[in-house]
Amino acid sequence: MTTLVILAAGLGSRFGGNKQLAEFGQRQLTLMEYNLINAVNAGFTHVIFVIRPELENTFKQQILSRLPNTLTVELVKQTLAKLPKGCTLNPEREKPLGTAHALWCCSDLLLEKKQSFAVINADDYYGKQAFTLLLEQKDKTPTKHLMVAYQVQNTLSDFGGVNRGLCQLTKDNQLKSIQECENIHWDNNKIIGYLVEKSQQVQLNKESLVSMNCWLFNLDILPRLSEALCNMLKTPQRLNNECYLPDVVMQQILKENKQINVLSSTSPWFGLTYPEDSQNVEIKITADFVKKV
Repeated sequence: MTTLVILAAGLGSRFGGNKQLAEFGQRQLTLMEYNLINAVNAGFTHVIFVIRPELENTFKQQILSRLPNTLTVELVKQTLAKLPKGCTLNPEREKPLGTAHALWCCSDLLLEKKQSFAVINADDYYGKQAFTLLLEQKDKTPTKHLMVAYQVQNTLSDFGGVNRGLCQLTKDNQLKSIQECENIHWDNNKIIGYLVEKSQQVQLNKESLVSMNCWLFNLDILPRLSEALCNMLKTPQRLNNECYLPDVVMQQILKENKQINVLSSTSPWFGLTYPEDSQNVEIKITADFVKKV
């Protein structure tokens, strides 16, 4: 059994609604369903959806009812009540704790399966090649994590700046670091962004690789998720602070010398950040799947 975890608990604040449930294309499916078509064709057989509790009924009616019977499915609810042992939460906190917490909520299920697993976002479309790359490489490097990266020029929105994890690689395509870059946008045929670590605006190479939260993890990521969450909650913080998967991966690289193979996909990537993105997604998903119908 090969497991895919889909993080579908986001609030979609800039989009203005539950973008993970927006439907597109001739088939009128969500982006996560189109991803599942590609994932199943590549060889994935099991999916875990991480959702907000208030989406459960709609999710079951809209999504689960039309998934193939050959795919085994589990739902996990991301709530602020689910925390690693010994962690406490500011009672004024309302916003979700981030992608690291979303994945941690699956820990018990993933430990039961005793195998590596892939992770994607619900509101991004990764293309066919990403899932094939992950499954082709996972048995060749069983002790390493894998990440599928995309060229930054292929991940931008026409309607505003986006935030991306800028990847720095070693000579043998191992992940060296992920730097948070905000408000990345086109400016007179140049790609401009704000590099948080250096507190400065920078021009990016169009072919620079960025992380789009497409991973294959070994089980050793799970205790690191717990540690990262507890560390965040123990330190003085703003109520909107979140714990992100790339940050946990970076801690593994720095503290454990964990190796992460970076795989570069040439498939189309697109996602939903702003409401205006919907029209472009409609055009692109139709073009990509008309060949498969």
